[in-house]
Amino acid sequence: MKHITYLTFVLTILLLVGTGRASDQIPAPPQQTPIALTGGTIHTLAGETVENGTILFDKGKIVAIGTTVDVPDNCRVVDVTGLHVYPALIAANTVIGLVEIPAVRATRDFAEVGEIKPNVRAEEAINPDSEVIPVTRANGIGLALSVPQGGLISGTSALIMLDGWTWEQMTLKAPVGLHVRWPNMAIRRGPRVRKSPAEQQRKLTKKSGKSGRLLPMPALTGKPNRRKNSGAYPTTIPIPAGKR
Repeated sequence: MKHITYLTFVLTILLLVGTGRASDQIPAPPQQTPIALTGGTIHTLAGETVENGTILFDKGKIVAIGTTVDVPDNCRVVDVTGLHVYPALIAANTVIGLVEIPAVRATRDFAEVGEIKPNVRAEEAINPDSEVIPVTRANGIGLALSVPQGGLISGTSALIMLDGWTWEQMTLKAPVGLHVRWPNMAIRRGPRVRKSPAEQQRKLTKKSGKSGRLLPMPALTGKPNRRKNSGAYPTTIPIPAGKR
């Protein structure tokens, strides 16, 4: 019994030590001196690829790219000869920072209760300590659009930088857009569908009625709206900005 108790104690200590070491990557501090990456192949994507080039950035921003870049005396030079330098990727329409483990309800903060939630702001729900953020950043993604989910009007999204101590530091732009989710108007048919087409139609009519009261859409009769455009629905829907 004593041996079992001692083994349990040792395993507990090792688990705690391992957990302490398995910390996230520490966010970078504000850039103090210029940094130059020299000798690498720079893929600008906005222009031609620069072979054996130099990329200089200062105060967190790129200030020069080319083969004849003047490097300041106080610059930190990093030799990247033989390596390729790419811009960071942008992950669009994600829930990064809003969910940790999908199977655990307590870690899912991407959807609030209710159908009409224009006041929801994704940036305020970002978890800077999420384990997903450093893993995503290590795979070349530097920015992500975090989008709230659920309901008819889900809320506003935020473009976040995957580096920072707080959600205020991580937020690059917010709000980016108000996300409206129009109900699926299809009638499901098949042996596993429990509701009859008539019951589904009544439910869809109720949903479309609520949506129509919020958004100035034409009646859902299947007939195109020919007054202002040639499509079935208006191409531009004016939505008044809500007050916060």
